[in-house]
Amino acid sequence: MRRRDYLRGLGAIAGIVGVAGCSSNASEGPAAETTAGEPAGNATDESRTERTATGSVIARTADESTTDRATADQTTDSPTAQPTATATATATATATPTPVPTPEPPADRLLLAPALGAGWRYADGSAPRVRDNGTITVLYRGTEAYTRTLRTRLWRCEGQTLDALGGTCSLGTLPSRYRSRDDIETASPTIGETAFAWWSSDDARTDIEVVAADHVFRMSHMPSTEQEEGGSSSLPGRDARQTELVELARQQAEKLASSG
Repeated sequence: MRRRDYLRGLGAIAGIVGVAGCSSNASEGPAAETTAGEPAGNATDESRTERTATGSVIARTADESTTDRATADQTTDSPTAQPTATATATATATATPTPVPTPEPPADRLLLAPALGAGWRYADGSAPRVRDNGTITVLYRGTEAYTRTLRTRLWRCEGQTLDALGGTCSLGTLPSRYRSRDDIETASPTIGETAFAWWSSDDARTDIEVVAADHVFRMSHMPSTEQEEGGSSSLPGRDARQTELVELARQQAEKLASSG
């Protein structure tokens, strides 16, 4: 009887131990599963925090990359845009012609450089101006189709200038400083009231004096002895150069007649 009770007691103890072991295994199972798989509870919160933090870093990195890329694009575009703007401004400045200065009266009695034809301009920044003795002077430079300089001096047939001419505006004779030179040749083209031209047979320079509209003007036509193509041999002949000078003198005489 006692033995039976003893065995029953052992069975009860074994049952209790077995139930306790099952309970212990049951409580460990979910914990292990939570750690291995997609967790729940506190582990889930930590994982989400980590993912959110990682996402923030990625987003911030993407934003910074975008900013850096935009800055790089701006830096790359900037130097290109500036030369383009400069080139446009340069092209505009080049396309805009420089205005020809209009001299004040009485200097405006002389021809403006563009009136002489293509390739003519004022030499060395010169422009028609009145000197202290009342003479109006200008220096032109022509570059087509060869290089030459044209100097014009103009004065009225009155006052001191008239006295310097001997009291008359009718020239028609060789200036005294040239009369002793045997190499001087002369011609009398028909321009205005009277005209007289002269040159040296050894010199490319040709001078002409014209009386027109109560004025006297002298033009000196001086081709450059060093031309860009072949030196002085590329100069037009004497007749061609004199023809050009006579035409320029005729234009000046016409302007004096029209300006009054």
